[in-house]
Amino acid sequence: MQHRRGRADHGKEVLGAPALASGSGARFPILLKFLDASDRLSVQVHPDDDYAAAHHAGERGKTECSVILHAKPDAWVIDGLRDGVTRDAFAAAEKGAVEDLLTVRPVKAGDLVWTPAGHVHAAGPGIVFAEIQQNSDATYRVYDWDRPGLDGKPRRLHPADALETIRFAGEKPDSGGRGRTASETGLVIEHLVDCRAFSVSRIQLDGRPWAAETRGGYVALMVLAGAARLVSAGRTMPIRAGDTILVPADASEYVFEGAEELTVLAAAPPAKAPTQ
Repeated sequence: MQHRRGRADHGKEVLGAPALASGSGARFPILLKFLDASDRLSVQVHPDDDYAAAHHAGERGKTECSVILHAKPDAWVIDGLRDGVTRDAFAAAEKGAVEDLLTVRPVKAGDLVWTPAGHVHAAGPGIVFAEIQQNSDATYRVYDWDRPGLDGKPRRLHPADALETIRFAGEKPDSGGRGRTASETGLVIEHLVDCRAFSVSRIQLDGRPWAAETRGGYVALMVLAGAARLVSAGRTMPIRAGDTILVPADASEYVFEGAEELTVLAAAPPAKAPTQ
């Protein structure tokens, strides 16, 4: 909402003191994407912070989450490995046999897909989704459906790093969200994720104003549906589906006015996403 001359000059004002103190000043801590999967995406896994730091100088791990915006009737995602799959079984599988070791989960519009570091995942065709992730390029391709790349050759896989990174035992860590935290006429807030890397809430607002504090940290807003006016730091701007807006930490507060069937994802540092 405010003009910034550069990260080096305004890191504290944009990110907030806690995020800056945690080492986030060198790179904005999260990355936001709208993705349209017209074909199957490659099966991937991401390392955690410790593995990334040890094997990729200056890199973070990658935990991410997605909210499905549109999905064809038979849409699916890969959501981890099947129960009982061991490291040895996975390592011994031929490329095509990897498909038999994956958990296929049907999805529909509105679903949350939680993908912590170490969790094998992929999106099937016919899905549009909003994704929030740690700002990291650390990705290991596990399998790519035996299809060639643009050069006609098989795309590179990363079997050694994947085997070191995949979480083989036990359930995946909980997303930490507390479910629906507000339910009033014209307002619903669902606290979806609260992990070590970020927190995310989904806000549905219609026909009423609503205000939230930044609570000392940045807030990144992804507008999934509808429209409204966003007021913060003395400025007003119209927002609509497809917009992504950064509210800096020093804005203190942001307000939605004139909301028309608005749905927004609010991503913030851990424990900072709005819950009421």
